[in-house]
Amino acid sequence: MNTGTLASLLAKLGDWQERSQAEAELTAIGRVVVPELLVIRREGPGRLRRHALHALHALAVLGAGGELADRDRAALERLVRIRLLDDQPLDEHCPFVWIAVPAATYEGVFTALDLHDRVPATKAMGMSGVQHDCAELTGPDGEGWTAYRAFITPEFSGWRMVFGTPVWDCVADGLLARVSEHCGQAHYYSRDSYDDAHAWAIAEGGRLIRSYGTYLEPRWTGEPLPWEEPQTNDPLWEPGMYEPNASCEWNANDVADRLTVDPERIDEDTPMTGHGWLAVAVPGVGHGAFPGALSV
Repeated sequence: MNTGTLASLLAKLGDWQERSQAEAELTAIGRVVVPELLVIRREGPGRLRRHALHALHALAVLGAGGELADRDRAALERLVRIRLLDDQPLDEHCPFVWIAVPAATYEGVFTALDLHDRVPATKAMGMSGVQHDCAELTGPDGEGWTAYRAFITPEFSGWRMVFGTPVWDCVADGLLARVSEHCGQAHYYSRDSYDDAHAWAIAEGGRLIRSYGTYLEPRWTGEPLPWEEPQTNDPLWEPGMYEPNASCEWNANDVADRLTVDPERIDEDTPMTGHGWLAVAVPGVGHGAFPGALSV
């Protein structure tokens, strides 16, 4: 790439107003520019030296983090350790699908979901990680395949949450029950961005005991649990209006708030312990192959 063009692009990465456009341009250019960016990280050259930090950002956007020099990786690890000392609460822009497990048994998540290469992660790092949680890779035989990663949060009020593609269909494919087998309990929650479709499910000891889904058929499975509000308490209730095992508990966020923790209601007063983890659902891939720069 022309040196002037590359310098201009890297400068745009340092301007928050132009960053998104610069990232889109980098993605369009592709990995052909990776060797030049690695040279900038190592030695300059010339007037590009001042863009060395932006070159690191560019390499992350292109999913070339695994090609960083050892000193760059060590510097990033030090930065994460420093930020973990004063980590901030989750913001309100959490993904709309997650599972929750008891903090005391959360280690079982790594086994149940077959997660590998875990690294300590701030909450900002974890949230940006699941925004870019898919890596398109090519195997030794030339066949393409996709790797995914997940973010396991710190402990909030006795629970840890898991975000990312590996938990999206965990009820239908029996994975939620498997997580509960390893963790004792596992709760699934989801809603769409329009707050129209909600779903939640509870598994204990390897068995799904209760679930709800707005557009599922049937919408309810299992018998109502003691904490559920009877359907007859609904002001609109009429005989025959609901399924026999229905209740008033349809809102996923409200159920999460009652039973575990609602990520959208976490604030500075919510008890927090430990730190989060980013982990990959395929062994040996690492985190460098995933596109997108991680916030720290």
